[in-house]
Amino acid sequence: MSGDDEELFWNAGQPKPTSEEGMSWALSYVVEPDYLRVMGISLERGRFFTAADDQHAPNVAVIDDVFARKFFPDENPIGKRLRTMQHEGEVEIVGVVSHVNQWGLDSDSTNSLRAQMYTPYMQLADDAIQLAAPGTSVAIRYNGSATPVFDSVRRTLQQVNSENIVYSAQTMNEVIADSLAARRFSMEILGVFAALALLLSSIGIYGVISYGAGQRTQEIGIRLALGAQRSDVLRLVLGHAARVTLIGVAIGLGAAFGLTRLMKTMLFGVSATDPLTFGGVALLLALVALAAAYIPARRATRVDPLVALRYE
Repeated sequence: MSGDDEELFWNAGQPKPTSEEGMSWALSYVVEPDYLRVMGISLERGRFFTAADDQHAPNVAVIDDVFARKFFPDENPIGKRLRTMQHEGEVEIVGVVSHVNQWGLDSDSTNSLRAQMYTPYMQLADDAIQLAAPGTSVAIRYNGSATPVFDSVRRTLQQVNSENIVYSAQTMNEVIADSLAARRFSMEILGVFAALALLLSSIGIYGVISYGAGQRTQEIGIRLALGAQRSDVLRLVLGHAARVTLIGVAIGLGAAFGLTRLMKTMLFGVSATDPLTFGGVALLLALVALAAAYIPARRATRVDPLVALRYE
């Protein structure tokens, strides 16, 4: 592949616009036939390039689904022809592939230039190949550690020409990590504060519920003196705590569903209303509340009723 560039184009059969402002823009990638397989990009329609798409074959291009929806919203783009500033003659669209987040995993959707076009490396003019060579990138799919692969590539290139060098070697995980570095730092800080908030809320809930249950010691003594079973009294206290807890959880979830929508642009790979997160936090707080009611209530039911009646 040879990096990306911006391509100016217009529909074949229409007169060339008098200025660049009248043309359409797309991100342009010059790649080889194995690019889709190496990068794991799915082919949605038509075909990708083959070895036959060389300088002797008609000009072809593959577009992404964003390009297809934007410029061919109600028709099949396969077989449509374009004119570009970089190609002599018309360029036929032969395939549609899935979109790649060129501008980053967290900001691509907000960029105005997202449509993508792929053209075969072997259909570049000779002078264009010479210009593209210094900026050509190579993508390699492998299994295992990256270090032996990078070392092997360097040795092979040195054997071909001692002046060849490999620079900016990165794994895809490193590319993704660099793309999200600033956002990840912000989310880590936010995660620390969220953990502290969860801890403080658990302590607060435990303290309030435990204090409320402890205040019922005298009531528990009266119930036991009148013949109530300890299990019935314990169930009564826990039932009251459960009702209060459910009301609190419902209010908290409602507020959280509203507030987390403000974080939607900061998240990737997880929904702002992730059910696992919401369910886990709600369950944790509910267990804390029930434990806060159970411990003092169980302690009170084991106290002699006469002692409990004198409890202040």
